[in-house]
Amino acid sequence: MGTATDGLRILFIAPAPRAGTVQYTHNLANALADRGHQVTLATGLGFELSDYPRSYQALEVFDRYRPRPGRLAKLLWHCLTFRPQIIHLQGAQHPALYILLWAMLRLLGSASFVYTPQDVLPNSLRPYHIKAFRFLYGRMRHVFLNAKQNEPLVVEHFGVSRERITVLPIADLTAFVRTHVARESPNLPGGAQVVLCFGLIEPRKGIHTLLAAAPNVLREVPNAMIVIVGKPLMDIAPLQHQLEELGMQERVRLVPEYVSFSQMAGYFTAAKFLVLPYENGWNSGVLASAFGFGKPVIATRVGGFDEVVTDESTGLLVPPKDAEMLAKAMVRLLRDEGLYARMCVNVRAAASEISWETIAGLTESCYADVLRTGADCAVSQAR
Repeated sequence: MGTATDGLRILFIAPAPRAGTVQYTHNLANALADRGHQVTLATGLGFELSDYPRSYQALEVFDRYRPRPGRLAKLLWHCLTFRPQIIHLQGAQHPALYILLWAMLRLLGSASFVYTPQDVLPNSLRPYHIKAFRFLYGRMRHVFLNAKQNEPLVVEHFGVSRERITVLPIADLTAFVRTHVARESPNLPGGAQVVLCFGLIEPRKGIHTLLAAAPNVLREVPNAMIVIVGKPLMDIAPLQHQLEELGMQERVRLVPEYVSFSQMAGYFTAAKFLVLPYENGWNSGVLASAFGFGKPVIATRVGGFDEVVTDESTGLLVPPKDAEMLAKAMVRLLRDEGLYARMCVNVRAAASEISWETIAGLTESCYADVLRTGADCAVSQAR
């Protein structure tokens, strides 16, 4: 007799076609497909992973600029023929869209809906979002989070019982970059010790704190260079003004764009370590990718970063909004080659302990409990 997880039909919905959420979904979908499941991903137009090897079917359905009735009809027809047993929503940026899809797709079959919000709240929080999320969470059979720190927030703000929550780690989102992409080396000065801050540029990321820390770092380590790379989700004029006032344009480079995977590989390879000076947050795929590239991380004690970075072992942890402590940590890791070498070894070991195969197995187990018993999957503290 087959088990509840024999050949499941799984539909992932991740509307954004680029960045961390769809990269997370791509890896998980591949791992589940490799375990014998039939998997479809419904995502946005311009899916950035369309040309990379995958074991699942991808449908480009969503367009942030205008409705696409024909593509939505294609998704509905696919659901009628595919008959998904699990519909797994991914991301927290589109609660109204998820509610609409839930209302439609629930009429086409008996699928169980589960949810991984990634970020607990959207980048741009709107007045209706809290009510929308409460409604959405109330209709999910199970919720997957990526940091223990997020569990109390979801329980208290959205009324989700702890029995319906599983906390999963994040494996390297961009492992495919090292195996399928030719690295494009960035145009950086030879001999520079590069400190990389990578990811979407938004107020909560603490970039202004990093810039405030930079003068002390550059004074103490003459060959240091700080590189900030990412698509802006905020007005960056204040950051550029801060940079000009400090007179550091030659040794602090701001690259305000969403770079290609080949460029990303170049930046991560060139970096000595990464710095994540967040003021608040939920988790970080950049941190997981840094470990995949074998790079230590200096991070603040927010966003569940202290669940991933072991202080003094795989990186250094500092308080948020503290430019002085951030500068001291950066100078220390730039100067202390023995500490840096030990951390690189520890980072590689830590990265090898978290795989998409393991995450897929834990996810599959929760799917099985939802489908087999109709009960909620027990909380899994996988870290």
